[in-house]
Amino acid sequence: MSEYRSLNLLAYDHLRRMIYEGELTFNTIYSETKLARELAVSRTPMRDALNRLSQERYIDILPNRGFILHTPTKDDIHEAYHVRLMIEVYCAQIVAQHYPDKESCTTIEQMEIALNLQRHLLEEDTAYSLSEFWLDDLVFHKSLLEHLNISSLCTQYDRYMHIFMPHHLIEELDIHQKQARTFERHQSTLVEHAAILDALRSRDTDRVQAAVRTHVDSSLKALFISSEDAF
Repeated sequence: MSEYRSLNLLAYDHLRRMIYEGELTFNTIYSETKLARELAVSRTPMRDALNRLSQERYIDILPNRGFILHTPTKDDIHEAYHVRLMIEVYCAQIVAQHYPDKESCTTIEQMEIALNLQRHLLEEDTAYSLSEFWLDDLVFHKSLLEHLNISSLCTQYDRYMHIFMPHHLIEELDIHQKQARTFERHQSTLVEHAAILDALRSRDTDRVQAAVRTHVDSSLKALFISSEDAF
């Protein structure tokens, strides 16, 4: 049984990584059988992994055909916005209240490292990787959650954070529009992340709330939805 669970998790983690890194594209039907063969697992753990990804709205299963990536609906975005805002504000305020103890300093240092990696990606002359920027973004935000070390909170957050994936959200744009829009959004992300770090070090919980709220609202606008529409 434990071997089966590990295969299930292996398939789940592998498919989620493929989604995060842009290896799976929208409007393409993928074969469960083919992916199971490529990963060298049976169809049963692959099917269970796909069912979990479907429940978490990463994919849509097409009976007897395979699956496609899920395009977020307005309801998906509405729900994700509120869950993300509540969790991030709460965790960030805890970090600020405890600063400058060792654990809070470590959390902020981890976030600073992620921000510097994002800065480096945008400063490169060559085209930067959306996936790398997104993965560094995950480290920045999940460092706040990991500070509390509550696994159920991280699990809940994971169910919603992917809704804001940049290469996920604007697939309807052509490649040039997509690159221009994501580059502009990522430049503002650097400013907003820096503001969150400054707020954390200030220990001002109202300032922390405002900085996180500004950032999450900006992420919402990248989806062509205003924060007023989310209420």
